[in-house]
Amino acid sequence: MTTHVHSTGSGAAGDAKPPYEADLLTARDQFLKVDAPPPFLLWSPDPRNSFRSVVQQFSDTCDRLSSGAATIPLKALDLGVFGATKDWLMLLSTTDDPRVFHYDHYGLGIARIYGKDMTGMTTDAFPGHISAFFSATYVAVGQRRERLLTVHQPPRSVFVSTWQRLIVPVVDETETTVQFLVLNVPENELRAGLEILPVPVLIVDKDHRVCYANKQARQEFDGGGVGPWGRSLFEYAALDLTIRESPGEIMDTGMVQTSLCRHIKHTQIGAYEATISAALHHNVAFYVVMLQQRSH
Repeated sequence: MTTHVHSTGSGAAGDAKPPYEADLLTARDQFLKVDAPPPFLLWSPDPRNSFRSVVQQFSDTCDRLSSGAATIPLKALDLGVFGATKDWLMLLSTTDDPRVFHYDHYGLGIARIYGKDMTGMTTDAFPGHISAFFSATYVAVGQRRERLLTVHQPPRSVFVSTWQRLIVPVVDETETTVQFLVLNVPENELRAGLEILPVPVLIVDKDHRVCYANKQARQEFDGGGVGPWGRSLFEYAALDLTIRESPGEIMDTGMVQTSLCRHIKHTQIGAYEATISAALHHNVAFYVVMLQQRSH
């Protein structure tokens, strides 16, 4: 989905605009200041316009819980009815600070990509402009009690092109918004392709820090964990791998490199053959390291 400059949808009647609109504009400007495209916002989206079947399924399930209303009654909320989609759901609660929200549930699929399980943490734990954006959107949804679709580009350190969120307000018996049920799905064709490969693949930045690992790599090197990312190749995977050329140089030459590297785990030393290429992410070059275990 294309990222646009401004939000769409109906606003408040009259000339006076609610405070949340100014907060959304401020959050938009903060994306521009870090040279990122401004987020796209759409109020009361029609899920049939989404190319993602998971969005349609999530919306249909929410409609059943809400009896067709925009909001879900707190007493009707049950994450169990979402099945496997629960891995891509977040559930947030309001706190004493009206601009800070608490993660009651942070789906495993999201955590694996972000590199951290945010369950039990709050929205102000994210970096500056992202935290402000999250705060502004949840405040707006809470006040409007209306569903909101957002698409935003994360910081370059997160190996996702965009995150697409569908935010559904959850209300108590007084119709006050007390929670937010959020579907949060990533867009990144390269990452999706890596997940199905039967060999370990690591995405590594120019400083040789691991930014993403596919499922096979997570199982072999991290016990199936969710990060955190940002660790060196040796810290994350115990690989003694030297790469002399920068990812930009590999991109320029188009040459795929191969190298034999040691895998040091406890008292055992194994070997992997590393195939090293490069790919662009938000116009920044990254290493793509594919590993095949060498037999002794």
